[in-house]
Amino acid sequence: MQQRAPAAATHHQGERPAHAAPAIAWREKRFAPSKLVALLDVTSQAGLDANAVLAGTELGADAVANPFTLTSSLQFLTAARNAVRMYGKPDLGVRVGRSLHASSYGMYGYALLCSETMTQTFDTAVKYHQLANGMLDIRWAEHDDAATWIFPKRNEVRVPDVDEPLYDFLIDLQFAVHVTVIKDVMGAWCVPARAMFTRAQPPHAALLADVLECPLVFEQPQNLLSYPAAWLSRTPQLANPITAAQVSTQCARLLEQFRWQAGITRRVYQELTRTPGRFPDIEQIAESLCMTSRTLRRKLEAEGASYSELLTGVRKALAVDYLKTTALSVDDIALTLGFSDAVSFRHAFKRWTGKTPNDVRRDGGASINERL
Repeated sequence: MQQRAPAAATHHQGERPAHAAPAIAWREKRFAPSKLVALLDVTSQAGLDANAVLAGTELGADAVANPFTLTSSLQFLTAARNAVRMYGKPDLGVRVGRSLHASSYGMYGYALLCSETMTQTFDTAVKYHQLANGMLDIRWAEHDDAATWIFPKRNEVRVPDVDEPLYDFLIDLQFAVHVTVIKDVMGAWCVPARAMFTRAQPPHAALLADVLECPLVFEQPQNLLSYPAAWLSRTPQLANPITAAQVSTQCARLLEQFRWQAGITRRVYQELTRTPGRFPDIEQIAESLCMTSRTLRRKLEAEGASYSELLTGVRKALAVDYLKTTALSVDDIALTLGFSDAVSFRHAFKRWTGKTPNDVRRDGGASINERL
């Protein structure tokens, strides 16, 4: 089975590794309240009190209804636990999931809608999944005649303190969201060929079959959702290559912000920017954070980041700032950023931005008569 990775990933011919672990800082408030709105809509229809569902989240119904409220993954998980316990039936996840559409996910949803092919839709879904406030890791693989989404078993999830009812809720939610959003992108015709679950057949199997619109199989080794591989080259309803490229760029910027705001990533970033022009190596940063460099690398990897990525990001940001706001020569900027010479800096800058230092200084509108 060949697993798909984000298009930007580097891999050997024929090898498609699963996407990197998403950089989720559970307490960071960075997501629109769309999932909480869907959860409250379903539970309120069942007669549950919104404030009881939101107990422990530090949110009220008014805050959830405000589209500019930022929420965290932990707040959604807390509300979901409350709702699962109070609702008392196993079909909550599928009911919430089918009410979430591509338009519920902001820039991420629009990136899916504008994709040029179904393959690109799938790759984009994996690459930017963190922007969707995803609770579970996702990946997809092409094998024989099937394009198959693979969702984690209970012992593979990284959700804090997940019990069986909450896990079942999250799995049902993921299956229902996937089918609903892919139909939004491709059209109502695009339904899966088969869905497989690790758990035993639940009481709401008929509802699951109705929402997923495909045969269901239970007590399987993995949670899988399969589509015919022949459909991968088909074109989404709203495909637009220009808009897709623009929206993908915005998603990449948002994802970079997320990574820099995550727990240990943020601390490393702070160390790198503490004294501009002086960049401690990973050993020095690890020592300042009271851990080994090996531990630090592991923690960064768990947040989807690396020391080299962060250092590059800092140097790039400083380079652009110096070019736009100072009269420093390129030689001086190169020296300040730790490059051996201006030629090395120019090559790196072109690789980072696709532009030359001259381009950025001119575009920045700085009235600087400095020869580059």
